Amino acid sequence: MAPTWQGIAEEKHSSRDKAIPTEWRLPPGYVPDDQLNVMDIPAECGLLTERELGITETDPVVLVEKMINRDFSSHEVTLAFCKRAAVAQQLVNCLSEIFFNQALYAAQRLDAEYEAHGAPRGLLHGLPVSLKDCFKVEGTDATIGCTAYAHLPTRQDEETEITRIMRESGAILFCKTNVPTAMMAGETCNAIYGYTTNPYNRDLSSGGSSGGESALLALRGSPLGVGTDVGGSIRIPASFCGLYSLKPSSGRFPTSGLRDSMVGQKAVPNTVGPISCSFAGLELWSRAVLNSEPWMRADPDCFPIPYREVEAPKKLCIGLLLDDGIVKPLPPVTRALLITKAALEAAGHTVIEFRIDDPLYTDHLKFALYRSAAADGMDKIFSQTQEPWPRGMEMLERMVDQSKKDQGAICVRPTVSDLWSAQDKTTKYAKRILQSWVATETRTNTGREMDALLMPCTVWPASEKYGFIYDNYTSLWNVLDYCASTIPVHDMKQDYEGRNEIEAKIWNECKCFPLIMNSPAALAGAPAGVQLVGRRWNEEYLLKVTKRSGKIDRLRDKACFTMLSGRIVHMNVWSSGGPQVPIWKAADTELMGAITESVGKIF
Repeated sequence: MAPTWQGIAEEKHSSRDKAIPTEWRLPPGYVPDDQLNVMDIPAECGLLTERELGITETDPVVLVEKMINRDFSSHEVTLAFCKRAAVAQQLVNCLSEIFFNQALYAAQRLDAEYEAHGAPRGLLHGLPVSLKDCFKVEGTDATIGCTAYAHLPTRQDEETEITRIMRESGAILFCKTNVPTAMMAGETCNAIYGYTTNPYNRDLSSGGSSGGESALLALRGSPLGVGTDVGGSIRIPASFCGLYSLKPSSGRFPTSGLRDSMVGQKAVPNTVGPISCSFAGLELWSRAVLNSEPWMRADPDCFPIPYREVEAPKKLCIGLLLDDGIVKPLPPVTRALLITKAALEAAGHTVIEFRIDDPLYTDHLKFALYRSAAADGMDKIFSQTQEPWPRGMEMLERMVDQSKKDQGAICVRPTVSDLWSAQDKTTKYAKRILQSWVATETRTNTGREMDALLMPCTVWPASEKYGFIYDNYTSLWNVLDYCASTIPVHDMKQDYEGRNEIEAKIWNECKCFPLIMNSPAALAGAPAGVQLVGRRWNEEYLLKVTKRSGKIDRLRDKACFTMLSGRIVHMNVWSSGGPQVPIWKAADTELMGAITESVGKIF
């Protein structure tokens, strides 16, 4: 008799938990279930020595330097992160595959090799690196949260190209991290491992689909992680967990060998990118991967573009999009944008307003491009073990059900002509956005177009569990294939309330979202970040702009707005019936001038 999906899930879940050594386990009841913020537990629990805590709090670039200088060995660095990752797992349920013993053995061998030959293996020499579950690593499963893919350990010749590059660059791979079922949701939960919570507030989501990766990194259980992004799956969790990240354009970094629920789908291409507690980690990873020349080896979709040494101009011009005119972000997100705007201007940079023409157009295109692959892929995966659709994926389930009916459905199974039409519309829309971007050169006072676009990453600092419902701030740039990054800005405070009539009214009037949307206290501790968008295949330039912006954006907890006569910025709301007419209007230019003046007084 074939095993049930429940039996498969229970066995996988149990084997993962047993991989944590007894001596690395927290005492029962050490962390009360109602303790929401667990960020300080790794430092307070006593399972790591002071030296190990120091190691795990060190920037990845500095760690590599210290290992090359023999201040640390790779083995002791790996041991420290294995222990901290074990603690993180017990706090937020972030890991899927644990291979600490193999990692420690690999670190010992690397130390011996370095001692014998005196040459570091690569740019990531000795650095522990964690991977999202979809990356195939020899001897481990890549279930992507689906019981159909359990107990199918990867052979050496099946490893993901990124896995090989990481190892050849000197990285020590030590764990893989949890994802939503089939990586098709903006938060992380599946039938095998369950829900991954946010370490800043365990009532909130860590995002998805790289949610396990971001939760682990936030707790410093890894110095550097690798995720994937086809609709915001790197940026959303990175923003929810207060991290830096990079979503590249397609073709810059290799994707071959990934486990994917939509194999062959290239209309909205999947991309691979880094997530880190520090900006330096993004640059380090990007150099390491491109220095390996992946286009020469096993990924024909990877462009032959090596890492380019570029410099951003001394004075930048950044576009600013406060909202897309469909769903206005909550006040903490808007505040993060205005803090960043004020900091950029205080440093002598220019910030100009930028609007996206017809922002929901890409949302419609995305569904047109996704629906066939999603319907076929998900249905086939679930049918193998009779696994039911999980909570949080109701919209996709309805899409699949409707596609089966093939008559009178919103999401009927498309024809080849439908797909071609959607791709043609995407190209035409991309041209419109490109023309708008280029046209900014007449407004920048630099003689060139804007260097990047500053905008929300998500509507929330972090969403409630099973409450993620809007991803157009990120998925827009997947459809258009631009590169993008995230920058953490500030944290919500326990005593947070709307700091003026504008913010208070936004909280109170957002009734169309889940309850959390009008409950500031429920967001206590959640990080609020921003997204920077760069031109297609312009990753190195975007990294330089991100670095510049991030340096002047370390202004946590300094935001305070004055009362602004109770007027409201133009805001649309979203309901089950679709986008509605604005519920508040104001003279945007006049109001934004007042807000900018108010925020500018902080600096």
